[in-house]
Amino acid sequence: MRDYVIRRILGMIPLILIVMIVSFAIFSMVPNPFAALIENPRIKRSDIDRLIKAWGFDLPWYMRFFRWFGGVIRGDWGPSLLYPGSSARDVIALALPVTVRLMGIEFLVALAIGLPIGILSAIKQYSMTDYVVTVVSFMGMSMPTFWFGLLLMMLFSVVLKRPSGMPLLPPGGILTPGLEEASFWVKFLDRAQYLVMPVIVLAFSSIGSWARYMRSSMLEVIRQDYIRTARAKGVPERSVINKHALRNAMIPIVTLIALSVPAIVGGASITETIFNIPGMGKLIIAAETKADYPTAMVGLMLISILVIVFNLLADIVYAWIDPRIKYS
Repeated sequence: MRDYVIRRILGMIPLILIVMIVSFAIFSMVPNPFAALIENPRIKRSDIDRLIKAWGFDLPWYMRFFRWFGGVIRGDWGPSLLYPGSSARDVIALALPVTVRLMGIEFLVALAIGLPIGILSAIKQYSMTDYVVTVVSFMGMSMPTFWFGLLLMMLFSVVLKRPSGMPLLPPGGILTPGLEEASFWVKFLDRAQYLVMPVIVLAFSSIGSWARYMRSSMLEVIRQDYIRTARAKGVPERSVINKHALRNAMIPIVTLIALSVPAIVGGASITETIFNIPGMGKLIIAAETKADYPTAMVGLMLISILVIVFNLLADIVYAWIDPRIKYS
């Protein structure tokens, strides 16, 4: 196992570098952010050329990549075009905690609900419970997040009101203005009400897909011969499900969970935009639109590294769940 992990880690280095090069090459196809200034008659062309040269947009894309990559190695992630005067590191540092808080809660809620109802649906196959879980799962998987988010916003922020006349839940944002210096618990409770609708929107979709995957995996396992043998020997049904079926059914689910973890950092751009949440998803989309390549590349680099790392962790967990899996 140790040799396998070392080989995978060494193989990750060129893979991450290739992903970064390809991402930068694709991103370089976007017109530079100063191209729109050329049509402004009040700005001199010499000033525009000076900005283009200062930012290195007069160089080929591969030269700009090596300049940017050299800065990343030195710890200089470059300035942000979206927020003049701020560095890409500062912008990422502000958006990352917001997304981790939102996506982390959504991830835990989806795990806590999606996997158990998927197991229950498989155990009670073709029952009314199975049919209800299936319908709800397909609704969650097929319902557009922007539409569902707007519905919740209409219900909880427009239709339903508090006795004071204020909306039952705030329509968007992360904190009520004026509470920046409040105590920890006051800010905690205030942030919690801002997270209710975004978490419901994101978790509903994840619960649907995870429940279906869990149901399919459990159905495949509980039909195996060793499950029938355990039942024939008189093993209690709870032990059959928990000790024999569930552990083997979790093997394909580990991949699903591992690939979902990077989204905790990557964020959900549509949901964050609808609810005006200044997280990583919204930031990366805005950076790509405005050709803010230092900010966009740092965000994409973090997500790419997490995808590769958690794929490795998933392979390690396979061997822990199923001792028959060996890595040489």
